Amino acid sequence: MPEPEVTICKDGTPLQPDGSRVTVSQVDRQVIVQVVQTTVDDAGEYTLTAVNDRGKLHHAVTVEVIPAGVEYVGVPCLLVTVSGHCL
Repeated sequence: MPEPEVTICKDGTPLQPDGSRVTVSQVDRQVIVQVVQTTVDDAGEYTLTAVNDRGKLHHAVTVEVIPAGVEYVGVPCLLVTVSGHCL
């Protein structure tokens, strides 16, 4: 099965991983976008589009960032799994 070409955007603009604070990795059929030292500016709509000669898959996720001082237990990470019969 051909590997898909994956595009990730935040609020309609291509995401620019910097290799330290913002990273994108692919493991098997998963695309992992991780943002560390999250700020409120990281909130927004993240979209992933995967395309190959068998089809196209589009997925959107709205991410909210909890401001400092508000108790929340979690890891600031966005995980989108690329799957489906067309890919």
